Amino acid sequence: MNNNPDQLPKANILVVDDTPDNLRLLSAMLTQLGHEVRRVLNGQTAAFAVGGVDYITKPFSEEEVFARVENNLTVRRLQKQLSEQNTRLQQESRDRKIAESALRLSHFYLNRSRDAVFFNDEDARFVYANEAACRILGYSREQLLTMSVYEIDLNFSAATWQSHWQALRQRDSFTFESTHRTKEGRDISVEITVNYLEFNDQEYNCAIVRDITARKHAEAALTRSEAKFRNLFENSLVGIFRSRIEDGLILEANQRFIQMMGYSCAADVINQKSAVDFYINLDERQRMLAEVQAKGEVNNFETQVCQRDGSAIWVMFSARMNVEEDCLEGVMIDISDRQG
Repeated sequence: MNNNPDQLPKANILVVDDTPDNLRLLSAMLTQLGHEVRRVLNGQTAAFAVGGVDYITKPFSEEEVFARVENNLTVRRLQKQLSEQNTRLQQESRDRKIAESALRLSHFYLNRSRDAVFFNDEDARFVYANEAACRILGYSREQLLTMSVYEIDLNFSAATWQSHWQALRQRDSFTFESTHRTKEGRDISVEITVNYLEFNDQEYNCAIVRDITARKHAEAALTRSEAKFRNLFENSLVGIFRSRIEDGLILEANQRFIQMMGYSCAADVINQKSAVDFYINLDERQRMLAEVQAKGEVNNFETQVCQRDGSAIWVMFSARMNVEEDCLEGVMIDISDRQG
């Protein structure tokens, strides 16, 4: 008999017989095998409709009872396993469809991306390249998948790639600029964002590459333009200045303006002196500001200013209001000779 209270019964079996002795015998036999047994004398209370699967005609033998019970329990277990397996397969099928849909969507996005996308293995070989990568570099996907980083990025050697790989493992993601060479031999400036990726026990360098050649050309042109402006600013024969409207603080001035005011060092004037310090007649400054505020600019305004040593000179200047920076930007010339 099943004497262990912690052991679960093998099955819950309903025994029906109108003979009490048969019920006791069957109950004892089945309980000995570890089953939980319930007994019913009236057959009308247990039809097949409520779950019965088999019956045994009398007279019966112990071997037949055991065999029939075990056969039916085996069939039930197999049915249950089959049902559970079918449920798992259905769930796996749904999961696989979701994964396949996500994979197609990811592939669609990567191939529609305007930026090049590369996956490289630890040896710098390409294992994936999207359509933008092929278009920008001029190679087919088949060609790129036979190549390595060294063949398109001249800034990488075996040594620098190993250093890059170690940095990628430590930092996980970072952005840098480099130069890529196309199939036609044209060099393009690129901004590369790399991400460390592990998949199926393999390590990958996932690179998103943006062509910034046009931006670099624009930056270079701007740098040249700024250099030209700075050269004109510093070497102009007229004084050039920027001053804050609120208090007249000199924010910027070229060397000619510094000299005109009798100073030799820009540090003595810029962010140190106010236009108020230079005016001999402050009423004229108020009149100039009123005209600037009314018209947005003033032209050929003549006044006297005081140099560092206290001497006065006549100047003429034109200025305009820079609303965004709340300052005056102007030019000034010395007209003392004309006034004299």
